[in-house]
Amino acid sequence: MYGASLRLLIVLGWALSFSVQARAGAWNQKGGEGQIISTSYWSHAGQIFNDDYKAVPLRGFTKTETRLYLEHGLTDWLTLVGNGGFQTLNFRDDDSRFDFDGLDDTELGLQFKLRAREGLSVALRASYIIDSRLDNRAVDVLRGGDQYEVRGLIGQSRETLLGDVFYDAQLAARTERFGGLDGVQGALTLGFKPTHRWLFMAQSYLNFSDDDKVDGFDVAEQTQLISTLSLARQYKPGRYIQIGAGQTLFGQNIVKERSLFIGLWTEY
Repeated sequence: MYGASLRLLIVLGWALSFSVQARAGAWNQKGGEGQIISTSYWSHAGQIFNDDYKAVPLRGFTKTETRLYLEHGLTDWLTLVGNGGFQTLNFRDDDSRFDFDGLDDTELGLQFKLRAREGLSVALRASYIIDSRLDNRAVDVLRGGDQYEVRGLIGQSRETLLGDVFYDAQLAARTERFGGLDGVQGALTLGFKPTHRWLFMAQSYLNFSDDDKVDGFDVAEQTQLISTLSLARQYKPGRYIQIGAGQTLFGQNIVKERSLFIGLWTEY
């Protein structure tokens, strides 16, 4: 149970990083241009999904995280991507407890524009995920080490009488070594922009990882579905502020958490 509880926390932190990536989306940056997004999260949970997908009581879970996301256009068809964060976790259950402060995984990637026309973009991203390598050996074991990720992205936008609408869909696969598959992740963003200053977004993230055995630890199969709603406002040219809330709707061997977040976007 102790090893499984640690794993739940790690996957939770992994999944929350999707919200920044989904916002950036399938549209590559132009050469020499880019954006920086900093986001702060606060979350808690009083329940946890067990192996039978049932939410059962949990003594307590809290998390704070600060995350930085960067996109920079190397050329009009190639964008550099960086993503990392610092987090504090506190977990309490009847037979286990866990606390730590440390860096989350760090992503370094390149996003290739495959197709682009008015209102439509298709891209492919290849990333190397650097394991956080925290001093706690149990955390390091259950994170599985450095990983490779391949992500497909498609986005489409359209003007309507009420404003601009868009969607962004992503599907990613991660592996520690070629020839195997450690996890699959999906993300869908629906957006509505009634004016150039305001943006509403509904986002969903589905994560799945297969069961595994790492250095004697049995790591259970995991499933997680998170949904968030957020509002962003442009307060000066190239500057935005975003506020939102999230909820784990469904899962297996994962914390059922609720979150609030605030983000600052800077375009250059």
